[in-house]
Amino acid sequence: MNKSIIILGSGRSGTSFLSNLLHSNGVYAGSCTPGTMESIRVREINESYLSKNFQAETRSKTPYGILPDEEIKVDEEFQGHAKTYMEEMDATGGQWWDNSTSWWMMKDPRSTLLHDMWVKHFDVLIGVFRNPEEVANSYVELLGVYYPDDKEKAYDVMLDYWKRFNQSLLYTFENSDKEKYLLDFNADVEKQTKKMFRNLGIDLVNYTYDKNKKHQNSTTSTEIKVYEKLKSMRNLI
Repeated sequence: MNKSIIILGSGRSGTSFLSNLLHSNGVYAGSCTPGTMESIRVREINESYLSKNFQAETRSKTPYGILPDEEIKVDEEFQGHAKTYMEEMDATGGQWWDNSTSWWMMKDPRSTLLHDMWVKHFDVLIGVFRNPEEVANSYVELLGVYYPDDKEKAYDVMLDYWKRFNQSLLYTFENSDKEKYLLDFNADVEKQTKKMFRNLGIDLVNYTYDKNKKHQNSTTSTEIKVYEKLKSMRNLI
């Protein structure tokens, strides 16, 4: 029987590293964007929902929109889109897995915000989090072009996005009884991923992470409460 993994976490936090690592070790991912391994269909659904409801606009100052403080409850129409996607993945399963237990995964950071329509469909949750200052700085490098005269404003916006994404990540992990793993991208990544692969029963044949390529320009401490709480919930260290 095939089993499914959903990868959760904000962008720039290590979710692409993890999705690429899983894929390079035999976990099916379907049709994805190159490099970031985001499910094309899921991304379309998520972008459409955030655009329709929260004024999100990709490649803009507010790529994820103006988000509410409370957790998002997704309407019936988009719940149906998510269900259809899962049914399509199950229907095509015979094309990519045999009679042994096989894994497939889905990743799009927006699914963290829209967990209400995704998490219930998956067998395993894997969350990734990273120091908020590093994430905000990384986003400024990527999206700072939309704030040509105010990089401080860009940093504040991206830090707020980090807070909102990781609020939802924390909420999901506190309220789900599914098998779940929470990876700290600022801790020993190799040790954590090896433990996770062992627990999942997936052979880790290809390991491609180079810790020297990850820039860590921030301090390791922060007063952001959700970050401290996520660190207290790590279960791979």
